[in-house]
Amino acid sequence: MDYETLDAEIRALSDRMEDADEATIAAEVERLKRLAAQIPDELGRARGLARAERLPELIVGPAPGTSEQYLRATHLLGIAMGSDGTPAERIDLAERTATEIALLAEAAPYRESNTILRMNSALARLIHELSAIPES
Repeated sequence: MDYETLDAEIRALSDRMEDADEATIAAEVERLKRLAAQIPDELGRARGLARAERLPELIVGPAPGTSEQYLRATHLLGIAMGSDGTPAERIDLAERTATEIALLAEAAPYRESNTILRMNSALARLIHELSAIPES
């Protein structure tokens, strides 16, 4: 067993087990951990064990954020994405929102900071789309 083989199996399982129950997923995690324990090099074994333990998250995705920063960023994103006004006004709001979301990401708990920061991708796309609209 090597890390690459284990990783390929974990990827395949994460796609196939979308509707699996918790007991089935837990059994697979234990089986994968036994396989990871067979990896001869220490670094590969450690990576394999960590990857096997993340199978449930790979199947269902990460838990939604719960921090004050996450909730505020989600609220701000919704306002900016649903705003009315001229393209210039909406771009201005989206840019201000992106700045505030970046600050919220810095202050957020580590496990949520990247998720919050990625919210700016939607704002960047919005700004790009609005920039293509000619002013009337």
